[in-house]
Amino acid sequence: MHGGRVPMFKMKPQRGTLWLAIVVFLVGVVAFFDGHRDPGDIAAHDRANAFLAVTVVVSGILMIIATSRMWFKHLWHDRYGRR
Repeated sequence: MHGGRVPMFKMKPQRGTLWLAIVVFLVGVVAFFDGHRDPGDIAAHDRANAFLAVTVVVSGILMIIATSRMWFKHLWHDRYGRR
């Protein structure tokens, strides 16, 4: 596996997934403010609220995935002494 070497797990979040979570959240915020632009359109307000709720949940799941290595204590150390 990997040329006879054991993979190294570092205590860093996965950058791609973390940026994706931020982008998804920002898209939700922009859609929320766009939906609330017209004060008389109640249906658009409801859709904007629902869309923001969905993007917050998806962003939260992506944040958990991005920091998943930090949730397991057995990955917190360098077991093989690499420096």
